[in-house]
Amino acid sequence: MLVVCFLIIIVVSVFDLWMKSRVEKKIKYGEEFPIQQGRIFVRHVHNEGMALNLGDKYPNVVKWLSLIVTIYMCYLFGRKKNGLEKISLSFLIGGAISNLYDRIKRKYVVDYIGFQSKWKKFENITFNIGDFSIFAGVIGVVLSYMKK
Repeated sequence: MLVVCFLIIIVVSVFDLWMKSRVEKKIKYGEEFPIQQGRIFVRHVHNEGMALNLGDKYPNVVKWLSLIVTIYMCYLFGRKKNGLEKISLSFLIGGAISNLYDRIKRKYVVDYIGFQSKWKKFENITFNIGDFSIFAGVIGVVLSYMKK
């Protein structure tokens, strides 16, 4: 189980950082192009805050908060015995490491996936693989607690 969990952490964080690097090199900032018949967009945006740019005026606070939360998730990972919870925390940690690396190295998080939507506000939100991994991890942790 531990091997699978560590593989999840490594694959999620390395793949997301690789994608961010490709986006930074290949797509101009602010540029986007459609894929999947226009339902998905690959775009290059920077997020200095957390989800939905929350805290973007306080990037140092966001960076330190991200570090503390990532360390706490690693602590929880070491204590949990439940398989679903451990795997879910692996997804959370993998996404958190990728985004934390960006916050420390670049001073912003690179986001690159958007979706076509009837709701303009949702269409303007841009994600990265780390964000999806964090979301999946949260769902898994909630499910594991509901199962108890």
